[in-house]
Amino acid sequence: MIGEGKMWSPKSGWAEAKFVLESHGLTPIKLKPKEGIALINGTQLIASLGCEALERSEAIARQADVVAALTLEVMKGTTRAFDSKVQEVRPHKGQVMVARRMRGLLHSETYPSEVSESHRFCNRVQDAYTLRCCPQVHGIVNDTLTFVRSVLATELNSATDNPMVFADMNEIFSAGNFHGEYPAKLQLRNGLEIA
Repeated sequence: MIGEGKMWSPKSGWAEAKFVLESHGLTPIKLKPKEGIALINGTQLIASLGCEALERSEAIARQADVVAALTLEVMKGTTRAFDSKVQEVRPHKGQVMVARRMRGLLHSETYPSEVSESHRFCNRVQDAYTLRCCPQVHGIVNDTLTFVRSVLATELNSATDNPMVFADMNEIFSAGNFHGEYPAKLQLRNGLEIA
């Protein structure tokens, strides 16, 4: 960006940065105070990778609920385990949301479930864990993704450079907001990974 060192371009391959920029009609940028360190010392890259992984993970979580609903339908399972009364006595947010989603997918007035209707007065005791525990299993995944989203939102809306300049106080603090532990720990702990 500043025309120093080597860089890669499809047009030139690896070459001196100033020549690569020139071949693309670009001029090197002139950095202002703190801009150089801001480019290399902060959490922007790891936070952006975390956001990409989070978006993909949330899409997969929604798809998992649809697959679970289809599986229940094909296996002729009952939706009784997803009843709102069951969720009220153990109200984890993700669990409640997944159960609501499952009921919505299987009790639609637009596309009524024949299996759901056939179980209306069913005396069948219970389905396999893999069917009736979807709100609990998928729910904690959704709760984890909500937690990850809150940490990344805080990270993206934070100052992560160093030193921190507080002009209104005429103060400069050397601190550690540039450290990537928060977004890094999320990605390791929750197995978020860019494929």
